[in-house]
Amino acid sequence: MYGDPMPPDATETKRRLLRAAVEEFATHGLAGARVDRIAETAAANKRSIYMHFGTKEELFDRVVAESMTELAEAVAIDAGDLPAYAGALYDRLRQRPHITRLYLWAGLERQRPVEAEAAEYRRNIAAVEAAQRAGRVRADIPAVELMAMVIALVISWDTASWSLKALPGAAGREPAPEHRAAVLAAVAALVRPL
Repeated sequence: MYGDPMPPDATETKRRLLRAAVEEFATHGLAGARVDRIAETAAANKRSIYMHFGTKEELFDRVVAESMTELAEAVAIDAGDLPAYAGALYDRLRQRPHITRLYLWAGLERQRPVEAEAAEYRRNIAAVEAAQRAGRVRADIPAVELMAMVIALVISWDTASWSLKALPGAAGREPAPEHRAAVLAAVAALVRPL
């Protein structure tokens, strides 16, 4: 009884698995991700993934939810100053590019709401609606659509066609330093009260 070894603490294994899953899913999406690569990267076995997180789909949903929660905690919205919000969001996504990739993969492959993300959007939409009622943000576009447009502008370079990015004057794979200023100007013009 007292001589039996203690079972290993699973907390560190779970952390390693989640870190490996973030990279795997951001790089390959849900369909292309391989559980065996996640386990190998995390120095764990495949069984531990299923034991701690369930299916590959459940692990993907958790990685997406945690990434969206991390983003929401790092970037607070001031609905009266949506260009500043867009700038902060842009900066954070440049620091953590895996979040944009996970967001895009989830939109392509899961097409279902993630509650953690939806809760944050509800809070942001309520703030935009209050700013619209106060006359600080244009009110002719529903708040949910306005929020979608702001996010689309922030990630516009990430979603642009490779053919467009290859044209003369384009920055190529990465946005040019002046891209941030262009995004903020576009958001300011979009949300300005009529």
